[in-house]
Amino acid sequence: MERGITYVIGHKNPDTDSVCSALALAELRKAEGMEGVVAARAGDLNPQTSFILEYLDVQPPRFVSNVYPRARDIMTRNVFSVGEKEPLFKVMDIIRNRNIRYVPVVNGNGRPSGVITLMDLARWQTVQIEAASSAKVLTSARNIVETTGGELVTDFIGDTETSFSVYVGAMKKASFLRVLSGSDPRECAVVVGDRGNIQALSVDIGVGLLVVTGGHRVDASIIEAAKKKRVTVIISPYDSATTALLVRLSTPTYTICNTDFKKVSPDDLVEDIKRTIKKYGERGVIVTGGDGVMQGVVTKSDLLKSSGVRLILVDHNELSQAVDGADEVEILEVVDHHRLGNFHTTSPIRFICEPVGSTSTIVSDLYRRSGRRMPKKTAALLLAGVISDTVALRSPTTTDKDRSTVPWLEEISGLNCKDFSQKIFAATSSLKNRGPEAVINDDFKTYEAKGRRFGIGQVETIGFNEFYEEKERLREELRRTGERLGLSFSALLVTDITYGTSLLLAVGEKEIIDSLEYPRLEEGVYELKDVLSRKKQVAPHILSLFNEIY
Repeated sequence: MERGITYVIGHKNPDTDSVCSALALAELRKAEGMEGVVAARAGDLNPQTSFILEYLDVQPPRFVSNVYPRARDIMTRNVFSVGEKEPLFKVMDIIRNRNIRYVPVVNGNGRPSGVITLMDLARWQTVQIEAASSAKVLTSARNIVETTGGELVTDFIGDTETSFSVYVGAMKKASFLRVLSGSDPRECAVVVGDRGNIQALSVDIGVGLLVVTGGHRVDASIIEAAKKKRVTVIISPYDSATTALLVRLSTPTYTICNTDFKKVSPDDLVEDIKRTIKKYGERGVIVTGGDGVMQGVVTKSDLLKSSGVRLILVDHNELSQAVDGADEVEILEVVDHHRLGNFHTTSPIRFICEPVGSTSTIVSDLYRRSGRRMPKKTAALLLAGVISDTVALRSPTTTDKDRSTVPWLEEISGLNCKDFSQKIFAATSSLKNRGPEAVINDDFKTYEAKGRRFGIGQVETIGFNEFYEEKERLREELRRTGERLGLSFSALLVTDITYGTSLLLAVGEKEIIDSLEYPRLEEGVYELKDVLSRKKQVAPHILSLFNEIY
């Protein structure tokens, strides 16, 4: 998913009305200035919708299987990170100046090798305090110069990381010799101010590193002696105490970073990341691509972000019918013509729900009221949506508003409703060619009552001959669909658009089957004369039976 995107999207198993209204409303909202608007669909196109889009030369809406927030939607992309060999001081500088408490450590290829948090620094500092008199430090001349902002006078270390015991030469010569006795001079780093005798003694015994503090210049004779003894000399602008601390902070980050960190992919679900952070007590996780290169981080504060994905729902208003993850993103608007479901939002939204035959009728009205010119193809799409959902204005759900909308869409699109209807239904009425799985599932809607669920599919045909030929295969597919979705009752409404009547093929629990108040033609097959609408004529009856029985 892209951040800052608004999907105009219909229900799962999208029908023609949901697809056409999504395409048209997305076009309108873009014309009105809304940014990042994309028409989408939550499932595969059925044959009727595919025929219409091909006939009109319109690209299908983008397929979106779910809108669950993922790592890529909330991660911080411009991450402040440090290289493995960069000084620890840089991490502290980032934490202090950027108010960041989670700093990734990366190698030269951009792959993470660890993380450093504020807690890691606190633990390290505690160890340093406990061993402050002779703290072991792994460092390099480059790191010390970078950390102190100092001047490199002689250099026999370069970028080579060397382990030093750090001593502050704030003492008399004899005391200094006692402190260094027993130590390998090459493994000693002496931090001293303008004590020339300590400087000279350090060089004479051949310490590995001499850091002169306070910005004091080093006597030329000491520099010459340092060159002969291969002693690296650095001048620090800070006092001795500060310089000693900075030398310890020049240690490369990889020496203290936590290598037992958690990595996730950009596609990992935010909910899963929340559980990982909570389970392992992490402050964050690093997001890496397939090549292992860091793409971003997700910290606890990132988990509070919106995914940036928003929805405009068309042709439904129940989350059970919406694209997966709809309850975890912001819903801006609903345009629908069905009953109200169990839908709530945290803030007010635009909610348009009218008792008309199709959502395409409502979108047409929104266009008309906007005063904007409707593109020819958009009018054709909306005309197709009205034709499909009202069965060419013959369904009992058809209203005067649907009827009055059609001539206006005909005029803009240049299409004739009657001719267009015949093309649409003739092209997609064959049950045998579509196969039982597509026939049952392409336009299958689920409902809930008394804690139980049922589903009804609908298909338009020309005559019932093919239905009787395919009946047993359709019945078996209904059973499989019911088992897969956990339904108490499953049915297929087979509508003959020529004569305006339907048959109902039903399977399910005996109490419901025995209570169906339709003429029974044979086992599981019922005659529904003059019935064209699943929404208005069939679903209410099944809902009432569920409420009575359960």
